[in-house]
Amino acid sequence: MTLQDQPAYIIRMRAKPGSGDKLFELATVGMAKSGASDRFIILRERQDPDVLWNVEVFRSTEAKDEYENSPLADLLRDEIIDLLAEPPMRIEASPYSAAP
Repeated sequence: MTLQDQPAYIIRMRAKPGSGDKLFELATVGMAKSGASDRFIILRERQDPDVLWNVEVFRSTEAKDEYENSPLADLLRDEIIDLLAEPPMRIEASPYSAAP
């Protein structure tokens, strides 16, 4: 599968005041545990440190679907949702190019 064929998400989440560090920790641990992505980047806004952006590229459509339907996804989602000040934004995307 070429990079441009791999499914990806751009996700934005805003933590409740005082919950930003926990949100970033859970998101980072969750990405490592899922094993569905071969590359991701989690960004923290400088002007609002409670805002997380995640750009995630899945290894394949099957890996994405397997993770999204797993008990781990449900567990992480429930933990993360409790930390959010507003509903998350998720945009489906496809990578065009990337550097290592």
